[in-house]
Amino acid sequence: MSADLHYECTSCPSQMSAVRARIRESATGFGFDEDTVARLVLAVDEACTNIIRFAYEGRTDGKIEIDVIVTNGVWEARLRDYGKKPDPSRLKGRELHDVKPGGLGLFFIEQAFDEVQFDHAPQEGTCLILRKKKA
Repeated sequence: MSADLHYECTSCPSQMSAVRARIRESATGFGFDEDTVARLVLAVDEACTNIIRFAYEGRTDGKIEIDVIVTNGVWEARLRDYGKKPDPSRLKGRELHDVKPGGLGLFFIEQAFDEVQFDHAPQEGTCLILRKKKA
């Protein structure tokens, strides 16, 4: 089974179960253990939720492209949106001891992946690049 994946969906929360299923299938096919798969699925779901909430400001007609590329023992997910660009100075997760609702998405993403990179170069939107090495 190939772990590579290309999937497109709208920025509608109802699409997230299909995104989770495809990410789970890809990460499992790559050979990650179930605990790692669960963390990767949660992190990608959180990233998509942030795209819906912040890049598309809740609009359900935005486009999200997800590509998973496997090379040299690295599982890389690229999430591309065409919405509002984030303020780079605000792209940081908060600590768990800072107890308040919300705001942990980036924390979960950073905990699940070895590398998290925001590519703001596209003229429109952002590409979030997430990399996880096979242990």
